Formats: sequence, C-alpha cells, structure tokens
Amino acid sequence: MHLLVTETGHPVEFFLTPGGTADIAGLKAFQFDLPEGSSIFGDKAYNDCLVEDLMAEADIQLLPFRKKNSKRQLPPWWRYLQQHYRKMVETASSLLERRLPKHIHAVSAAGFELKVALFVRALSVSHLL
Repeated sequence: MHLLVTETGHPVEFFLTPGGTADIAGLKAFQFDLPEGSSIFGDKAYNDCLVEDLMAEADIQLLPFRKKNSKRQLPPWWRYLQQHYRKMVETASSLLERRLPKHIHAVSAAGFELKVALFVRALSVSHLL
C-alpha cells in the first residue's frame, strides 16, 4: 500500500499495488493534487531524478532519503526534517495496518479494493490515525 499523509499524519491519498511492483512505479501512479510549494518526503525507494525534476516544475518538492552514493545529497537540516516527517508516515501506516482485519473476504479484486478503501476512509474520519 502506498500512503500519502499530511504533516500531522492524516491520510490524504492511498492506493494498492501488487507485491511485485517497484515502489518507484507506485510513486508515478500518485495524482499529487497538492498545493504549490508542497514537500513530499519518501524513503530511499523513491529516488528518481526525472520524477523529482518534473515535480519541481509543478512547484512540488520531492525529497526522498538519499542513498550514500547519490549526487543530489541534501543538507543536514533537510535530513533532520525528513526523519521527523517520515516517522509520522510510518506511524500512520502502522496504525492503519494494526487496525485492518487479518482477513478481508471479497469475491473480486474490485470488492477487495473497495473494502480496503472504505476501511481507510473510516479510520481517517474517526480520528483513529
């Protein structure tokens, strides 16, 4: 599951991808209907210079954790902010996973997606996250 949350940890957008799908492919599937000047923090799997440049043109800043050999290293204060906000994403994600049932009975893939979507929506509205 790919999850986009606000700076306070409330989910704004999410979607499911098959287990074999690379994280960067999931990143490219996001709509990113965000206000100009927004910043998006991600983990090391979201390093893609082309995507970063395209988002910068839309005045949205993609700031994934950098690999040690990256040519686009960020200053230390950005890394501190990344760690701070990344913890909120991890917390929201783990709270969501903890509250999902172990088994979701569905007859079709669309039914499964609908049940997960409604469950996430209910959690976000009920202030559980």
